[in-house]
Amino acid sequence: MRDKIQNFGRALSAMVMPNIGAFIAWGLITALFIPTGWFPNEHLAKLVTPMLTYMLPLLIGYTAGHNVAGVRGGVIGAIATAGVIVGTDVPMFIGAMIMGPLAAWVIKKFDKAVEGKVRAGFEMLVNNFSLGIIGMLLAIVGYLTIGGAISWITEIFESGIVYLKDHNMLPLVSIFIEPAKVMFLNNAINHGILTPLGTVQVKEFGESIIFFLESNPGPGFGMLMAYWIFGKGAAKSSAPGAVLIQFVGGIHEIYYPYVLSRPLLILPMILGASSSILFLTVVGAGLVGPISPGSIISVILMAPKGKTLLLVGAVLIAATVTFLTSALIIRRTAKEDDTLPENRFKPKYKRDAEATADVAKARHIVFACDAGMGSSALGATRFRKRIEPLALDLKVTNSSVNSIPADADIVVCQQGLVSRAKGNAPKVRIVSITNFLDDPALDSLYNELSKRSDKAAEAEDDVVTGGANTSVLQLQSIKVGQKAADKWEAIAAAGNLLVKGGYVSMEYVDAMMERERITTTYLGMGIAIPHGTESAKKNVLRTGISVVQYPEGVEFDGEKAYLVIGIAGVGDEHLELLARVSEALEDEDVLEKLKSTTDPEEIYKVLNA
Repeated sequence: MRDKIQNFGRALSAMVMPNIGAFIAWGLITALFIPTGWFPNEHLAKLVTPMLTYMLPLLIGYTAGHNVAGVRGGVIGAIATAGVIVGTDVPMFIGAMIMGPLAAWVIKKFDKAVEGKVRAGFEMLVNNFSLGIIGMLLAIVGYLTIGGAISWITEIFESGIVYLKDHNMLPLVSIFIEPAKVMFLNNAINHGILTPLGTVQVKEFGESIIFFLESNPGPGFGMLMAYWIFGKGAAKSSAPGAVLIQFVGGIHEIYYPYVLSRPLLILPMILGASSSILFLTVVGAGLVGPISPGSIISVILMAPKGKTLLLVGAVLIAATVTFLTSALIIRRTAKEDDTLPENRFKPKYKRDAEATADVAKARHIVFACDAGMGSSALGATRFRKRIEPLALDLKVTNSSVNSIPADADIVVCQQGLVSRAKGNAPKVRIVSITNFLDDPALDSLYNELSKRSDKAAEAEDDVVTGGANTSVLQLQSIKVGQKAADKWEAIAAAGNLLVKGGYVSMEYVDAMMERERITTTYLGMGIAIPHGTESAKKNVLRTGISVVQYPEGVEFDGEKAYLVIGIAGVGDEHLELLARVSEALEDEDVLEKLKSTTDPEEIYKVLNA
């Protein structure tokens, strides 16, 4: 049932989502040039009505038809949509979403019925006239019957929204929208239902609160902030990145695993969303166009003149209410080994001989999400950058879960979409995840891919296991006579040297900061040895250290560190490094000399001995 609902929702949103850029263009023209806009212009404002009445419904009709029967389906979908457009005064978005796929289905059935029966040389004649005649008939049907019926249905929906708004009941829709979102129905709700309804309201009122109902970035932001401050373990460490991606990037799917890991958090999400809707209902504010992606930036761009602060205030209200209520739940239930739901509700990722063979032959990894635009693009980009140092002959792309490329070898998708992915790519290996930022299945996939890499093999040869190989420490990874305002600046300096030395990726530096927040890395005797968290091992390219000397010392929680030694180890090799560094510096006279020397080679020789 879940898959059927998702597929239906996907079909609805797939008609609108490819045209969101056109909706935004129309929304910006409306916001700028109508009489109450930012820059009123009577001449340019003439674009608003034709784009709303004709361009947008025709684009939807074409896209809907194309989804069913390719270009021929798109053309006849646009023809049929023209009939319902002319047959009513209401913008025909719903009519386009009905006539587009219906017309395409009819022409598809006709093409199948005459397949192999057309005489050679008459194919083009039959194709063109069949499309023209059937399209004409469907346009007439739409003009005489469908247009009026859809107009009536649209007015009922609009009246219902106006009724809820006038009676301050609109916040109640959050009870249905927020749970549906975390079931990956967000695109269906926003683009399949709310965007067409909101666009109709803009024509009458100049703005619409409907655009805000699903895309509000406030609730997700508030919940993720609560995880960041009050959470523990992997959920806490991944929350900062999720905050940026969700609030600024507008990819709401990133927070769904956090809610699913504690289903009770759906209540704060509902409270936060409904409180902001209530606020906008009272002050009488809305948006002039859809906000896609659901970013704070999109909210500001689509706010009508004079109401930007009201819209931003609504987002902050939602964030505050969600943060406070989520904090109560997270503080009571957070544990040091806190994980996101991939470790709770699904089998562990298995790496067997067959799976390894798949990876060894793989040439194309596809990250798939519902729409193929947001979270899958994020996941593909992050993973592509992650495997870049491995120098593999491997393509990493993203797509809709319903449009997985035929040459895909491995598909990575969220757990809730696995069954749909298997249905669309039955012979392809599926890697199930719930978090694109920090997921053990992605770590395991990366480890398998690293075995294919010549660079990875060379890096393993460079790892110091007995002290003979000196590549674990390079002279250029030592800096003396440095100054730092605080320990965070000192840790960043040590981490950046590890990056420059080719030992870690940039993400490891953030993990060093996160490790310091958990507990200090000051060891005593003027030495601090910052290193990354356990989850940051995936960012270690090869084992190595860096050394930064601070003759005046840097304060580490009441103590002064004169040598800050950054450490990164493959597997458990950081433990061996710690032991070797401690052994090299146990001579106090030598240690005191290293704290003040101006020659980096002295430090190099001692630690390399």
